[in-house]
Amino acid sequence: MSDFEQMKKKIIETNDQNYGKEIKAEYGEEVYEATNNIISGLTEQQWKDSEEMRITVEDMLRRLTPSGDPKSRDAQEMAALHGKWASTFWQDGMYSHEAHVALVSMYTEDERFKAYYDAIAPGAAAFLREAVEALDAEDD
Repeated sequence: MSDFEQMKKKIIETNDQNYGKEIKAEYGEEVYEATNNIISGLTEQQWKDSEEMRITVEDMLRRLTPSGDPKSRDAQEMAALHGKWASTFWQDGMYSHEAHVALVSMYTEDERFKAYYDAIAPGAAAFLREAVEALDAEDD
């Protein structure tokens, strides 16, 4: 097994340990398995692309959150990129503006995710949610 395949296996195992029961209870076994299959099926290039997007979103959050303007052009670009990043891990056709809003709303409601984003910049979880909420759903 390649290092990359081992890394994906470890990600799935860690996600299962940390969130498995919760995800299955909230979204069902089918969604849980589909997400694991998506992760398992990612190529190294897809993974690198998703990591570049994640890092760019986090850099943009670090830079833009202090401005407090989630409707700025840069914040809207960041929100759209976050949606593109997140959809890497969703089944084809599952991305929608509403699903994206629900995801980033969870970032402000669940202390684990809030802590992750707010460590990037104080208030980043709420800023990201507001930026995604402001996205024009027709642009997604």
